[in-house]
Amino acid sequence: MRRFAVLAAAWAGLLVAGFALVLVLGRPVATAADELAAAMSPAPPVARAAAEASAATIVRLRYPSLASAPHTTTLATDFGVEHWLVEYTDTSGSAPRGVRVSVVVATGHVEVASYP
Repeated sequence: MRRFAVLAAAWAGLLVAGFALVLVLGRPVATAADELAAAMSPAPPVARAAAEASAATIVRLRYPSLASAPHTTTLATDFGVEHWLVEYTDTSGSAPRGVRVSVVVATGHVEVASYP
């Protein structure tokens, strides 16, 4: 009977230590894929700040050379659908290049287009 008590105490101690370790470490760090997935589907209705944050994450991960380029944000309506248009443009080279990120306000749908 004594052996069972020792094993049960050891098991309980390991269980408590495991839970304490999980609480101390917290949530796992998000990977680039996790960040990109979150940026590609912001929670609707999408506010300007959320659209800009999504666009910044997309540009930082997919188009790092444009991450420091200036950007403009416009609220547009096409065919009755309101969307945020965030455009990063670099005109320092021989030809302009950039990225357009469109985020639909009502659904959070994201479309990305780059040029050239």
